[in-house]
Amino acid sequence: MNRKGLVIMLVILALAVMPALGKEKNKEDISKELITKTYFLDHITPRDVNRSLKAYILDVSGDQNSNMVTVMLQKKNLEVFEKLLKRLDVERKTIQVRIFTVIASNEKKGEAIDNKDLRRVLDELQKVLSFKAYRLDGASFINIKEGGDPNYLELISKLPNLNLRIDDVRIKGNNPGERIIDLGELRLNSGKVRLISTQTSLKENGYLVAGVSKAGHNGDALVLVINAVIK
Repeated sequence: MNRKGLVIMLVILALAVMPALGKEKNKEDISKELITKTYFLDHITPRDVNRSLKAYILDVSGDQNSNMVTVMLQKKNLEVFEKLLKRLDVERKTIQVRIFTVIASNEKKGEAIDNKDLRRVLDELQKVLSFKAYRLDGASFINIKEGGDPNYLELISKLPNLNLRIDDVRIKGNNPGERIIDLGELRLNSGKVRLISTQTSLKENGYLVAGVSKAGHNGDALVLVINAVIK
C-alpha cells in the first residue's frame, strides 16, 4: 500500500472511532449528573412518592408493602426533591365521608328528609332541575386517608349494585373550618354501568351534589350528595 492509501485508511478509521468515543464521553457526562438514593418513609408509600414527585424522578423502585423507596434523579434536582419529600411524608388526616343517594321524581308527593343540611342542598338543586319531589334512598359512610390508595364502597341503596370509587383525595388549606377537600376521582357504577364520573371539591363539613344520573325507566333521577368532615 502506498503512502497516500495509508493516509486515507487512517482518516477513515479515525472518523469511525470518533462517534463511538463521543457517545462514551456523553454517557460518562450523563452518569455524573445522576444520583441514586434510598429513603425510608414514615407515613406514605413508594406509590405516593412516584405519583406526587414524578416530575423529578427518572426511575423509582420500592415495594408497596415496604417503607423503603429508591429513586434516580438529576443531582441538580436533589435539594428541591428532598424538601418536597419532607413536606409530603407527614401523617395523613382522616376524612369522614357520608354519601347520600336521593331519588328525584316528577311525582308531587315525596318523603320528608330530616337532615336539614341535606334538605337545604336539595332545595338549591330544585331551583335548577324540574323535579317535583325528593326521597332519601340510602346513606353510606366511609373513612378515607388523605392521599391514600383508592377507596371502594358498596352503597346502601334500594337500587342494585351501586358501587362508589373515590381516589386522589387532597386537603387544601391549614385553617380548620376553611379547608377545601379535593376529590380527584369520584365514580359511581351500577354493576358495570357508569352512572357518574367526576372530579370535584367541597368545603369541609359541607354538603355537595356530586352528580345526577338516570334511575330506572320512569323518568326518575339518582342524585348523589356527599358530606365530608376532616378528623
